[in-house]
Amino acid sequence: MSSSAIPGGAPPPPPPPPIAKNTASSSTPTPPGVHPNGPPGGFLVELLVYNGAPFKDHWAYFIYSRQTPELGVMMEAAGDVRNGFKIEIDRSHDLATNPPTKRIPLQWVGRELFSDDNPGLGFEASACKVEAPGKTLNAVDDIAAPTGRKVKLRNCQTWIVESADQLVKDGIFRPEVASYLHAIEQV
Repeated sequence: MSSSAIPGGAPPPPPPPPIAKNTASSSTPTPPGVHPNGPPGGFLVELLVYNGAPFKDHWAYFIYSRQTPELGVMMEAAGDVRNGFKIEIDRSHDLATNPPTKRIPLQWVGRELFSDDNPGLGFEASACKVEAPGKTLNAVDDIAAPTGRKVKLRNCQTWIVESADQLVKDGIFRPEVASYLHAIEQV
């Protein structure tokens, strides 16, 4: 009889389960702190998230009108990894027609960064310094020599993350906004 057996021939009880660490709060990135009212005349930049299941979610910037929070400017890299993306700016986007899964406030920005008369100023000009991702997925019939290395698929999330880095460089976004977007990007 082994020393670990319980008298009467029964095997010893199983060991207790490991103690689970509560990592949910530490592993889930917290969005940047954004005051609900913002500065006078400022515009709130939000991240719109559209459920992309079974693929990655679609991301876009949204800057809403103070008069009508469902209307505003939507900036996105529209397309797909097979055909490539292009930057699209819809200056009168209505969220009621296609509501996002999530709206995440990122940061208030000054009104001087937006102009109906010259929309290429400020925020848009800075974000558009980053080119939309090109074609990164080859079709079976594409003729290309195999490279033997993994290809990083660039998509709308890649453009948002890289443009946020540019907005930080240009002094428009706080660094924690870009850090948050890096942390939540689906890789």
